[in-house]
Amino acid sequence: EPAVNEQAVNDRAAIRAEASEQVRRAAGLWLTGDRVAALGRQIVLSITRYRRANRRSPTWAEALAGVDPALCEPITTVPEGWPLAPAVWRRELRQRLMGELRHARWVTYTRTPRSLHPGDVGRGWLTANPPPDGQHPPDTAR
Repeated sequence: EPAVNEQAVNDRAAIRAEASEQVRRAAGLWLTGDRVAALGRQIVLSITRYRRANRRSPTWAEALAGVDPALCEPITTVPEGWPLAPAVWRRELRQRLMGELRHARWVTYTRTPRSLHPGDVGRGWLTANPPPDGQHPPDTAR
């Protein structure tokens, strides 16, 4: 029986490794410099609008709700043959996006819920480009 358990553990590890590789490849194709900048601009506008309307910072889900859905399409489209639950795909790609936006200094956040704020680059961009009234500002970088 220990051999059966060991095989099951190895199988699960192989599935997780394959899933991780799929996420890594998808994030690499999706999160190019131009797309991170386009997403950064929109997420900063979304955070700003949310904070004005609600007097608190948004969650990531609330902030992403204010971003052009076409820019976030890779998060919502689970690939054929994905070996884990669809929620895992969405969470993993969202985590990659969060990391890229933070690394590029579009946003800043901590582990504390609702700690999402524009970062240095985001604040600089907002200063030069005050938020328009429209839901989704025009953005050509796709």
